[in-house]
Amino acid sequence: MNIEAIIWYAVLIDSVGANFIAWFFPQWYERNLPMFHKFFPLKKSWCLVYLVLSLWLGGVLHRQEVLPW
Repeated sequence: MNIEAIIWYAVLIDSVGANFIAWFFPQWYERNLPMFHKFFPLKKSWCLVYLVLSLWLGGVLHRQEVLPW
């Protein structure tokens, strides 16, 4: 396991979590994390772009044989 794979897995988990909260629990995020919501508003479109870019980067890393799967 190398550092690029570890960072990519962390980014993938973060993007999946952000999408989950944006699509299913946006009011919880606004209510419980007001300072984060003020500076980082959770929008479905940006979370989806974040997930797509993370998956694209995973594909690139896989073709470069960096990821161990």
